[in-house]
Amino acid sequence: MSPYASFPSRLLFGTLILASAALPVALTAAEKHAAGHHGNAGLAGTQSLDVTAQGNTLDLFIGTYAAGNPRARLEHLRSLDGGSTWSKPAQVDTGMPQAHMPHRGMDAQIAASGEKLVAAWMTPGTDAFGGGPMATALSTDGGKTWKAGPNPADDGSTTGHGFIDLASGPADTFHLTWFDTRGEQRGLRYSRSTDAGKTWSANETPDPETCECCWNAITASPDGKVAILYRDKSPRDMSLVELPGIDGTKAWAKPATVGNFDWQFEGCPHVGGGLAMGNSSAGATLHATVWTGLPDRTGVYYLNQGQTGTSKWKEPVRMGDSSASHPDVAVAGDQVAAVWNAKQGDAAVIKGAVSTDGGTTWGEPVVLSDPIFSATHGRVVGTENGFRVFWTQSHGEHPAAWTSKPLTAPALSKR
Repeated sequence: MSPYASFPSRLLFGTLILASAALPVALTAAEKHAAGHHGNAGLAGTQSLDVTAQGNTLDLFIGTYAAGNPRARLEHLRSLDGGSTWSKPAQVDTGMPQAHMPHRGMDAQIAASGEKLVAAWMTPGTDAFGGGPMATALSTDGGKTWKAGPNPADDGSTTGHGFIDLASGPADTFHLTWFDTRGEQRGLRYSRSTDAGKTWSANETPDPETCECCWNAITASPDGKVAILYRDKSPRDMSLVELPGIDGTKAWAKPATVGNFDWQFEGCPHVGGGLAMGNSSAGATLHATVWTGLPDRTGVYYLNQGQTGTSKWKEPVRMGDSSASHPDVAVAGDQVAAVWNAKQGDAAVIKGAVSTDGGTTWGEPVVLSDPIFSATHGRVVGTENGFRVFWTQSHGEHPAAWTSKPLTAPALSKR
């Protein structure tokens, strides 16, 4: 029996879920209500993190709580050397709508195109758990200064618009995806901006019925192809939708299951996946990491797809053991990296592995975090110097903090 089979399928936009570094945890209805009602009581430190890379220029977007303060402070940091050194944190949301309880698994998001940056988060609203509309912030000077942008959603609703993800394209183009409920149905939405976030296109619905509360991943190519990885409704496998181009003449392709585990499950596991777009030198166009709770196959898997616009995914490659969860993936040149949460004895750690042949063979997984900390939700980006992994961690009563570390390719072995 699945360890999550007893949890009902519910709207969780306003719910504060602090996922463990191993298997995900779902809250009861009473716990969800308490979390949404009491804000971040008992939380402190960095509870939200997103990062994006342009060569060796990295933009980090974090949400940090002071003890007893229900409002997270959203801050931006920039590195020009692949993550070795960072600018001082600059507050992004000054004078803007507050973020509604950003946390790992529903992090405030950022994307960058040169010196132009777009950040997005969910604000408080009127749904059962306090979630509401989106807010955006824009920068044209690499994050030194910020101003408020528009709400990309065009439904006019004040209920939850969450599990946001952002990707950038050329010529001031940004792509955005999220979940919201229109009518009685939760669905996957999409909008794009061609003027660095000043205006957004009419919303599109790549899939009108999805899972409730697993994070989404979006990526885009220089020629306008867009792909979104998300957790579907039935079965609860991850699915991918692709938009061949953004010239207004092509439509979203039919959703394609990524992994085909056929996991039949009535509930939300609170675990999304990772998605990266590579090139011919990386051996595949799309690379994905997914998690399934299917009995006897529970864990993280890597897959790749040779060409966009097709539903052909290679067989899943298992990464780690059954404790693996919360995965991510990135491409750097001809290498691919995967990271995930795992259990090591009693410790909650971040593990990672690197492939130098487009995902066909993988090096042995390495432990990136210090087992003295409880670490969660690794994010990996590719830079000119290789891969860098980010995560949040805590120890005892100390506030949570973010940290990062390079991930290099050891000697490879067949998996």
